[in-house]
Amino acid sequence: MFIKTNSKNQIIVNTNQSAGNLSLGSSETIRKLSVNEMDWLAGIIDGDGNFDIRNLKNSNGVNKRTLKQIRITLHPRDSKILFKVKDLLGGKIRFKAGNSYIIWSINTKIQMIDCLNILNSRIRLKVNSFKEACQLLNITYIEPNYTIEPYSAYLSGLIDTNGSIIFNYLGNRIDISLEFQDNEFSKKLDLTKVIPDTTLSVYRLQKRNQTADKNFYSIKFIYQTIDNMLPLYNYFLKNRLFSDFKFYRAMKFKKFLELRSFQSYDINSTQFKLYILFLKDFFSYMNEHKELPIYLKNYR
Repeated sequence: MFIKTNSKNQIIVNTNQSAGNLSLGSSETIRKLSVNEMDWLAGIIDGDGNFDIRNLKNSNGVNKRTLKQIRITLHPRDSKILFKVKDLLGGKIRFKAGNSYIIWSINTKIQMIDCLNILNSRIRLKVNSFKEACQLLNITYIEPNYTIEPYSAYLSGLIDTNGSIIFNYLGNRIDISLEFQDNEFSKKLDLTKVIPDTTLSVYRLQKRNQTADKNFYSIKFIYQTIDNMLPLYNYFLKNRLFSDFKFYRAMKFKKFLELRSFQSYDINSTQFKLYILFLKDFFSYMNEHKELPIYLKNYR
């Protein structure tokens, strides 16, 4: 197995190796982090992090609750996020052979204590497991502020992991949404002040799993107006996304505002063709395996 980058700075993994994992280094050194970096890490962990707590036998053969590791699991397309996390927290990155995901993890006591101290007062969604992890390592848990401050990088961490940046054809705009399990913690999350001059809509949704015969409840935060797009663009200039796929789309907001009026032009006009070319590029970047939407397939 080997790794290289292509001209788009995307990571390419050759998994010809028949079995095993690839570990990319390990470091126990955590440098002093800025508030911005700590907030972003908290958003990443709240999005796709996991405090791996298990019942493990101690030296006396007695089962004991133990924090085995802290890890983040993502699609390989978002591997740059994990390399950024490794740069900030140390640890190691593994590409699972034969699987379509990549894992960052730390498992030494000193690394995990440092990580928990950095995240303390910043974890707002993975609260139960975070509190137990703190208790197991004798760290006093600090309650977070659920009203996220203006321009906090916590939001960019959430979007890097759990966010969706999608084109809304009917509204002729680009929306950003986040969806989490509806529980006592997500209900308290207030993202309305993070990006000034924007409108954030919040929905509570009920979904039915026919196989499990259960109802599932989620909470959805969504930026869904034209007026939101320029403030969002400026926010990401200050708090960049490390998902190349999402960052590319976020950086298209400003250009889209210049072109969106071309949707109403004649389909044979230069303006309309520029509009369609923009949308095809928006959909295709790092997303080549997915078919274009029907409303784009009709235009060559």
